[in-house]
Amino acid sequence: MTPATKIWLKEEKTDFILKSVAFLISPVLGLLAALPRLNTRSSFLVLFLSFTLFGLTMMVPDDRTEKQNFDCIVYKMHFEEATYTNIRDFKTYLHTFRDQDRSSSTDIYDRALAFVVAQFSHNYHVYFMFVAVIYAFFMLKSMRYLVSEDNYTFSVTCLMLLFLFTVSQIYMASVVRFFTALWIVVYAFFRFFIDHRKTALLWLFITPLVHAAFFLIFPILCLWLVIRRSNKMAFALVIVSFIMSAFAVQLFSMIVAFLPDGLSVHYSGYLNYWYIRQINEGGSGYIWIVRTFEFAVRLSINLAAAYMAWHYKERILGTKAQSLYFLMLAFIAFCNFTFMVPSVGSRFVMFVFPLFAYVWLVCFSNDASSNRVLYHFAGLYLFYFLVLPWNIYLLPALRPYSALWNSDILLTSPLYLIYNYLM
Repeated sequence: MTPATKIWLKEEKTDFILKSVAFLISPVLGLLAALPRLNTRSSFLVLFLSFTLFGLTMMVPDDRTEKQNFDCIVYKMHFEEATYTNIRDFKTYLHTFRDQDRSSSTDIYDRALAFVVAQFSHNYHVYFMFVAVIYAFFMLKSMRYLVSEDNYTFSVTCLMLLFLFTVSQIYMASVVRFFTALWIVVYAFFRFFIDHRKTALLWLFITPLVHAAFFLIFPILCLWLVIRRSNKMAFALVIVSFIMSAFAVQLFSMIVAFLPDGLSVHYSGYLNYWYIRQINEGGSGYIWIVRTFEFAVRLSINLAAAYMAWHYKERILGTKAQSLYFLMLAFIAFCNFTFMVPSVGSRFVMFVFPLFAYVWLVCFSNDASSNRVLYHFAGLYLFYFLVLPWNIYLLPALRPYSALWNSDILLTSPLYLIYNYLM
């Protein structure tokens, strides 16, 4: 039997024409036109092409400053270096990469992609276009599991769940490594837990080559194996991890000591006492506002987990979302414990949102009182996205879009964008 996640809605001619015309006017209009009937081939094609154009039109500054502190600037530099790299130099890089005891390199994805693209183009816009293509492929493959559910409709509730599911938005392609690996992992999880394809877990072994931090996925999976049959144990772990986060730095310092030299050097910097203090206590003026919003994120996620745990027997037990629910709790517990470790909990918490959105859609979306809880939860992140001038952790905000994209992405035909950025 063909899995439900593989069934497209039947195309309607007027809907197809509307989306096509909207996309030819502007990629953003195309995105909006695709929303009402999202689970169609044409909608996903419009989304894929629009995301590709977002990568193509990214305007990356030349220098990284305090005001323009974007990771994509580093990757642009890597690409420009690759334009002067010949095949012999790249083979030397691969040779040193294999020897982790002698190499400071911990992943290879961005360097390899930069080298490949540089063989036929020296235009950094082309490089970020291919970054977006790979990113969008796994993002959309994952998103299909949400929009193909029978409970998914064009409604306020489902649009909020869609926002939460895709909280790692196309802007995150500018970070290149981490969020590309994130969507690969999310796709592998849905493929494994919903389609029951055991081979899907092989994708997890690729992700440390995309971003070295993804070796942490394996202990999180081990944690899931421990808690997956006991709701009480799982939620107790969430509570304990929320309280015991202060001890995370010492534990991770012990673990790093057993890693190969390349990885050990890479992660020991993150665990330096003064670096951690600078990150967690740094800032001036109104930094307390940022810390308050960060605490609101941690608290809201744990309260959402508490609500789900309270209704576990009546709503989650025995459903196809049960395993993903326990996986979500494993991620929450891990993130609770590692929020104090820079670039660990604050990054891996982004896994919680797609898992939460799917579990809620399958198990809670038909209940009006539960959806009122959802509106409060999702409303917090919509507020962050629409109002705040800065990012809370790695949650999206509108400001980076205006910093990395010109207004032509909003108002201009794809044909002109291709001509302007490729020619």
